[in-house]
Amino acid sequence: MSSGSPLIRHPKNPIITPASMPVECSAVFNAAACRYKGQYLLILRVEDFQRQVNFHVATSRDGVKFDISPTPINYPLGELEAGQGGSLRFDMRITPLEGAWYVCHAVWITGLGCMIGMARTTDFVNFEPVPGGVSVPSNRNAVLFPEKIKGRYARLERPFMEDGGGRMWVSYSPDLTYWGDARPLNIPTTTWNWRKTGAGPTPIKTPEGWLAIYHATAKTASTENYYLGVALLDLENPARVIATAKRFILQPEEVYECVGQVPNVVFTCGAVETDDGRLNMYYAGADTRMCLAQTSVKELLEFCKTR
Repeated sequence: MSSGSPLIRHPKNPIITPASMPVECSAVFNAAACRYKGQYLLILRVEDFQRQVNFHVATSRDGVKFDISPTPINYPLGELEAGQGGSLRFDMRITPLEGAWYVCHAVWITGLGCMIGMARTTDFVNFEPVPGGVSVPSNRNAVLFPEKIKGRYARLERPFMEDGGGRMWVSYSPDLTYWGDARPLNIPTTTWNWRKTGAGPTPIKTPEGWLAIYHATAKTASTENYYLGVALLDLENPARVIATAKRFILQPEEVYECVGQVPNVVFTCGAVETDDGRLNMYYAGADTRMCLAQTSVKELLEFCKTR
C-alpha cells in the first residue's frame, strides 16, 4: 500500500505468470475482467516468443487461482484487418450490455496504425466483430459504459497527440457503429499524469457518479513510469469530472512491477466486485505478469474526494 492508497496488493502476487500458463509464452498481462456464470473471468493478453498475441480465457471461483484455457478464443478478422495483410489486437476491456458482453480493444493494422476494435460475445468462446469494424487511427484504450447515457452508447477512449502523449476522451454513438460528439475529460494535470491518461476497467456506476480507475504516465530520468489514478465522473455528462484524487492509487514498487519487458508499469484493464463487497482490480506488472490488488468502491470514492 502506497501513500495512504486504498489498494492492497494480494500476498500471492503475481497471480499469473508465463511459467504458470498452459501454453508457451513470454508474457501474460493486461487482462479484461468480469463476472460470468458465478465465476471470475479474465481474458488474458498472451504473447508468444515471436511477440504474437492471442487471447486466452481464465476462470476462477475465488478470484485468485485461475484455470486457464490452452485454446485461444475464436475471434475472426474484420474486413479492414484482413485486407491489410496483418494486424495485432491487444488490451481488451469487457462490458456487460443489453444481454451480451462487449469487448473493446486496440488494433494495430500494418500500414495504418492503432485504432479501436469492438466485438460481441455471449459465451466467451465465439466473438463477432461489431458492424463498422474499427475506428479511424490513432486511438486506443477504449471501454464502453455499461448502460446508455441520455439514450446513447458511450465509451472512454484515448486519441493520440502529436507529441506522443494522450488524454482521456468520451464519445457517443446511437448504434455502437458510428461514434462522435467527443469531449475530453477535465482531469487536472499533475506531476504523475502529465504525459498520458487512459481508461482502465469498465466505469462503475454509483449514486454519486461514474467511478473510473485510469492509468497515467510521467517521464522520469530513465523511463516513462505508469501509475493508476481514480476519478468520479458525472452520471449524465461523464466528460465532467466531479472529483479526482491528486494522489495516485498505485505506483510500480515491487520487483514484479518494476522488472519485465517494460519496466516500471502498473496497468489495469479490469476490476470486478466480489460477493463480500470488495473490488478485485486485476493489473499487469511490467507488461509481463498478472497481479491483483483489492479495495472497495466505498474506499475509492472516499479517496477521490479527500486525497
